[in-house]
Amino acid sequence: MILATLLYIQNDKGEYLLMERQKNPNKGLISPPGGKVETGSAESPVFCAIREAKEECNIDSASNDWKLAGIVTEKEYPHIGNVMIFLMKFIPRILDIPADCIEGNFLLIHPDNFNSHNIPETDKKFIWSRIFDDNPEPFFISLDCTEFPEIMEINY
Repeated sequence: MILATLLYIQNDKGEYLLMERQKNPNKGLISPPGGKVETGSAESPVFCAIREAKEECNIDSASNDWKLAGIVTEKEYPHIGNVMIFLMKFIPRILDIPADCIEGNFLLIHPDNFNSHNIPETDKKFIWSRIFDDNPEPFFISLDCTEFPEIMEINY
């Protein structure tokens, strides 16, 4: 199973920093920046968030700048397989949009405009509504993507 983080970063207008991805998974789709946890060096999800924020967004941060919003497991997600994703919210608000990077092109999108963008189905159906709730406690969901584009939430 691959471990990864996604970074939920906002500005003062409530817009989220998203990226049109240039690589799989989600090539050509709009999703948060993030990346794989470096398990070989025992990297934690929060240190992965700090590293990815710097590498992709040129944002300097510390561990107390991040809050765990949720954990999502996806069985057989296209182009990656089984993955566990730590959804990390950046507590400070950004002022400017970062320069584009090798992973993709950045844009800021307000939640009211999400439906007009090419966002991954798992995000639309299962994740963003929970992110918008801004619950102080993290959420946990498991998704089965074996029959993609059909996606099922697994309830135990």
